[in-house]
Formats: sequence, structure tokens, C-alpha cells
Amino acid sequence: MSTRQERRRQERLAKKKGKLFDKDGNELETRQWATGIGKERTYEMKIEMIQPWSVPVFKTTLPPDVLQTMIEISDHVIADKDAKSHGGNLAGQIEKELLVEHKMLEETGVMGFFMGAVRQFVIMCKCQQMPDRVDDIQREEWLTQMLTMWIISQQPGEYNPMHIHTQCTISSVMYLKVPKMLPSKKEHRPGDDGSITFISNAARDVDFSNPNITYSPAVGDFYMFGAQQQHRVYPYRCEEGDPERRSISFNAVFQSKSDHDRGEKANIPQGVIKPGDSKPT
Repeated sequence: MSTRQERRRQERLAKKKGKLFDKDGNELETRQWATGIGKERTYEMKIEMIQPWSVPVFKTTLPPDVLQTMIEISDHVIADKDAKSHGGNLAGQIEKELLVEHKMLEETGVMGFFMGAVRQFVIMCKCQQMPDRVDDIQREEWLTQMLTMWIISQQPGEYNPMHIHTQCTISSVMYLKVPKMLPSKKEHRPGDDGSITFISNAARDVDFSNPNITYSPAVGDFYMFGAQQQHRVYPYRCEEGDPERRSISFNAVFQSKSDHDRGEKANIPQGVIKPGDSKPT
């Protein structure tokens, strides 16, 4: 049997199961539902999922050069005996939480990367919220400003309780070092130890949404989320090797240039974002 004959045979079998194909033999997206008289018909339809109330979490992987730069920056800050602690402003039950000066980010060129990522996050969220204004949103210039960045040098047994971030609109976390952790003591909860959990702020409809989502971080993982997004970080246990789990977080704000030019205040108490604050030196 030739390849063409075999493909046609497979198409005939698939059609019996309700699948459709175009003239080139490519499978079309289809959905089936009952007609009410005990039979089923197959319809070719374009289906759109609208999620205007979902709480977004942006997840990507840091490019290798950015990851390496952030590791080097964190090594330098941790080794600096005069590094400033940021722990007094944070919820974490973690001993070593150190500030990263903006100058280090600007000198190494990574400030532009992070502010570009913030802009992408803003645009994606706004397009989801207002699908009828996608063109306007994409044409808009979005001003962004990093407020504070800090290193979290976490050790076994340390943790971050459920919390939000204040005085900002966007928060983030990136993972630079992840130790080899002992497995969970509970087989039915294998992913808890050392994980980060995001807790939904939206209405809880258990049939169509998940109120919590948990990730086990890997080196290079980079998350951004709304500052009001509740989240927590579980403790972990180690038996061998370097026990440190190192991450970096920053808080940021944004404003459309249109709002800025009208003299409107950004959505933070500090006031208007200045033109140029969004651009690296």
C-alpha cells in the first residue's frame, strides 16, 4: 500500500471518530456534541477562551548570559561585608536577604533586560484584559521603573509565609542556585518541599479554575506577577552538598506614556514615573 493510500485509509478511520481534514490532509480542529436525538454531528469551529478575570503569572527562563551576570552580581554582594540587609522590610523567615544596587544592574547591562521583560508582561496582561484594544495597547509606550532588588540566600528550614508585595505593582523572582533536596516525606505531596505556590485572588470556582498553583524551581526560572498576588515559599531539607538556594526578586511599577504626558500619577504613592527611568544607562 502506498503512502498516499495509507493516509487516506487513516483519514477515513479518523472521520468515523469525528475528525475533519482539509484538502491537503491536515487535521482540522473540531468539537462534537449531541444533537439531542441520540446522534452526534461534527462541527468545524473556531473556539476562543476568554479569561478576563484570571490572575496572570509570567514564567520564562533567563538567557544564559543574563543568568551568569546575576550569579556574579549575587556572589559579589554576598561576599561584601558592607552589603545592606533588606530583611527588615520582608515577610520571609530568612536570615540573609541583601539589597542589590541599581548601579550594578546598569553597569552590567541587565537593567534593560529586566525592564524590557516588565513591559512585555504589562502588554500581555493588558491585551488579555482588553482584547478589543490590542492595537492601541501594543502601540502605547509603557514606562517602567525598578524600585528595589534583593537577594534571598535561603537555607534549609527557612521559608516565606503567604504574603503580597506593597508599594509597587509588579513583583518577580528568579532562581540562581537550587540545591539537591531530600524528597518529601509524604508520597501524596511530592512537590511541596522548596516549592513556590501562587494563590488565586480571583473568585474560586473549583470546577473551572485552580485556586493554587505550585512550581518546583529550577536554576534560571524567572517569574513575574502582580504585586497583590499572594504567594508563599516552602522550606526544604538537604542531606549533602551546598544547601543554599539562591534567588533574586525585584519590585517594579509601570505607567503608560499617555497617562504620564497628561500629568496623571502612576499607581504608587511615590507619584509620577519620570521619562528615562525606564531606560538603562
